[in-house]
Amino acid sequence: MDRLKRRANLLYRLRRKGVRCHTKKRLIFIPCGEDPSRYKQAVKLCHEYNFVVQFFLT
Repeated sequence: MDRLKRRANLLYRLRRKGVRCHTKKRLIFIPCGEDPSRYKQAVKLCHEYNFVVQFFLT
């Protein structure tokens, strides 16, 4: 239960920064040219919950 709450909290904080996330496919969409390590929550989601960063053109 604590693990699910932690993941939900990380996703919430990341979405507040304007980053799109697709939880079923475990994708994090970051605009092309930005450094993904700038978002601490994205790094934690990748390491702990096997999320993948996907760059997209704006």
